[in-house]
Amino acid sequence: MSNARPHKLLRLAPPQQYTVQLYDGGGYSLRWDGARCKFSAPASTRGTAKLYTISRNRKLVYLGIAEQPMSSRLSYGFKANGKGGYHGYKWKILRDPLELSVWTASGAENDAALRELQTVEAEVAFLCRQQSGQWPEYQHDIHLYPSSERYRTAAKAVYEHATGEA
Repeated sequence: MSNARPHKLLRLAPPQQYTVQLYDGGGYSLRWDGARCKFSAPASTRGTAKLYTISRNRKLVYLGIAEQPMSSRLSYGFKANGKGGYHGYKWKILRDPLELSVWTASGAENDAALRELQTVEAEVAFLCRQQSGQWPEYQHDIHLYPSSERYRTAAKAVYEHATGEA
């Protein structure tokens, strides 16, 4: 008799969708449905594992993982200047509006959700490479873990949302 748990389909909560406009000096404005806004839960929640995608003109340019509130993660990535070796987001040079989608895994404990979302992150980057011929333009690292069909199915949903290829 096996102690292995049956594989369940990874359930992603519907993404929170924002438009981000970047400004010189590391500032940005955030919009939801055309109106200025702030991040709301779960994007604003510390300790909740999040997978986020950045798209430009329906092209996936970056995806990442965060456990801190998205406002903190973005600010850190925009304002980093090389101190301690971190230069921040490579895409912080873009000035046209960007689409930001924030995904969470529903029903998983945070440690498991983080690992699962990191696996989905790698599968989304790989799917981008397969579909477009290139990795996401501003991607610079990825976490690789053993994968299965449930991660690939979740990655397909994320990629299709980010690129409008549904």
